[in-house]
Amino acid sequence: MTFQLNRQPSKHNQLLRQSAVYLLARGLPGIINLLVIILYTRLLSPDDYGLYALIIAIVGLTNSVIFQWLRLGLLRYLPVYLDKTDLLLSIVLKIFLWLVLITGAVALMVLPFFWSNSVWRGLIFMTLFLLWGQGWFELNLELVRVKLKPFRYGIISMFKAVIALGLGTVLIYFDLAAYGALLGLVVGLFLSATLFGRQEWRGVRFFLAESGLNHKLFRYGMPLSATAVLTMLVHNSDRYLIAWLIDTNAVGLYAAGYDLAQQGLGVIMSIVALAGYPLVVRALEQKGFEAAQHQLRQYALLFLVIAVPAAIGLAVLAPNIAGVFLGKTFQKSAIALIPPVALAIFISGVKSYYLDFSFQLGRHTIGQVWVMLAAALVNITLNLWWIPNIGIIGAAYATVTAYGMGFILSLIYGRRFFRLPMWPSGSSRVFYASIVMSGVLWLTRPFHGGAVLVGQVTLGCLVYGLSIVIFNVGKTRHRICQYLSSTP
Repeated sequence: MTFQLNRQPSKHNQLLRQSAVYLLARGLPGIINLLVIILYTRLLSPDDYGLYALIIAIVGLTNSVIFQWLRLGLLRYLPVYLDKTDLLLSIVLKIFLWLVLITGAVALMVLPFFWSNSVWRGLIFMTLFLLWGQGWFELNLELVRVKLKPFRYGIISMFKAVIALGLGTVLIYFDLAAYGALLGLVVGLFLSATLFGRQEWRGVRFFLAESGLNHKLFRYGMPLSATAVLTMLVHNSDRYLIAWLIDTNAVGLYAAGYDLAQQGLGVIMSIVALAGYPLVVRALEQKGFEAAQHQLRQYALLFLVIAVPAAIGLAVLAPNIAGVFLGKTFQKSAIALIPPVALAIFISGVKSYYLDFSFQLGRHTIGQVWVMLAAALVNITLNLWWIPNIGIIGAAYATVTAYGMGFILSLIYGRRFFRLPMWPSGSSRVFYASIVMSGVLWLTRPFHGGAVLVGQVTLGCLVYGLSIVIFNVGKTRHRICQYLSSTP
């Protein structure tokens, strides 16, 4: 069994087409996930929301250790094994099932020590099922992504988000609190991946094998997995340390503000990366270095055009965003947290979705490990120092500092392995346009409410779009004039 990637013509707007599709594929589930924050911060206490956030963080970290390397190996090598797709997928699925058995065995060995405590017993089972569900779900997402099937990607993501939110909300109403939210997520992960992803595995045969392919997957993916673990430590260690140094109530307050910013800005940046990276890999493998450089320049400019105004707008409108989306108990802390968290997420996004490509395309993924190890050590050290002294806002400042260090190290160290093009011409104009937009939005900060927020976002988009044209970012003015002159 083999498949053919969607054969799209190599045109300048290919990245725009893919990004537009991923805007729906990630944007609609992102809206549902935003509703999760809106509802759960109203239905759950800070303690319960803190427990929910801690379990999610623990599973995310464990998932990165156990399963991430396999997904990343699939993403990198499927374009290379187009004529041996059944072989690669058979090996990937076989490895995944072995990892499930191993993690299950470890859980069974640990369980007797906590059997008498019903709370811990329930947490172990919930964490294990959530780990399996997330691993299977993300493996299927990566598979349809590398096959350039963004519509199926969107269907899987949307179905999971709807089931998790709907079932989780119902179970919370039945007084299951954080456990209800987690159980809804487990069901959503398994159902969506199994119902809509199983056809991608047709033709898989477990007896297929190739000497060295397992090693290739492991050698490429494990350093990236280690990087993901360290990234998760930077992203989530603050929650563990807040729980240790303060309490789960503080974790809930911190997680609500952080997750709100992450769900907005993080999803927006990932949309461009989801579309862009497979195109860069295909260009490098099929057409060579110069074609990859051209694709990277297009990608970098589009990334900045979308990410810079989103980060600035999120920071400027933090008071109204927190007031509209979060329960009253969570609002005050979120207003203070959102601006530094937005900065941290933006820096992290540029590092992960652009600068780290130098390690991945240069096949020296171990380099990312050293970069993120330094960032993780800085983050943990500063958290231990600042949380006891200035509270949860210290965790946000520590995250900004850690990601800033990772940014600098990736920029300097990564150029040794694959030289990325410098930011394309017109990048500075993106910042000028964003500054103009932020100045206009700042004047609207005294106004609050849902309708006001819609107006603020609309106004910001209009001002930014006009500024993009005025500053001629990406030759926008030239393209508009060309289009108008060609219209009868």
